[in-house]
Amino acid sequence: MAQGLDGDVFEAAAATVEEAFELALAKAGLTREEAMFEVLSQGRDVIPGEHVSAAVARVRVTRVAPEAVAARRHLEDLLARMEVEATVSVVRPAQAEPGSEESAPVMLEVEGSDLGVLIGWRGESLRALQTVINLMVSQHTPGAPRVIVDVAHYRERRERSVAQIARRVAADVVRTGRPASLDPMPPYERRAVHIALADDPLVVTQSVDVDEARRVTISLASSAPPGRYTVGSS
Repeated sequence: MAQGLDGDVFEAAAATVEEAFELALAKAGLTREEAMFEVLSQGRDVIPGEHVSAAVARVRVTRVAPEAVAARRHLEDLLARMEVEATVSVVRPAQAEPGSEESAPVMLEVEGSDLGVLIGWRGESLRALQTVINLMVSQHTPGAPRVIVDVAHYRERRERSVAQIARRVAADVVRTGRPASLDPMPPYERRAVHIALADDPLVVTQSVDVDEARRVTISLASSAPPGRYTVGSS
């Protein structure tokens, strides 16, 4: 069984995940390169007395925008020239954000073994890789959405770590009443700090230039008396 959901997303069910993917692709009229895959449930043997539909594999296939397909090809070609064996996946297609005239970024995830060379010290190599890919994409497709590259979920892990640091520093700010500046950070890490503390009524955050480096300062909110902050568990 294959079902079209909104013209760009299709779900299918079959005995195995691979069969379900093939069914969904056929229904959508897409090739594997044009689709993003998600396994909703793995197929398994039917338990006696159980309806067969409960044991089938279910998958979802999402149509990937042409810009995302092109970005993935550029990254795959670059990694091949670097002799790096890895798999590149589109983890979010480039779609227009509600109320925005710009397209959301194309999100690419690189997975494989021994990919530390692509990450580098505190993500420096990863940022350089992302810059190169964006230059390649803009040269071939002017006006294409920005490309964000992650390697082995490094950005995801780093964002969680930065958020934890921000909460600890915020606790010190409220306890002492003195503002604090974090180390210089790339844009996505600064954004993680702002998001982590956005709902905290006791502190305010601001991105500032200090010695030609962009960093976040955390200050006590005007309405927050010292000593009342408790570090969150998340």
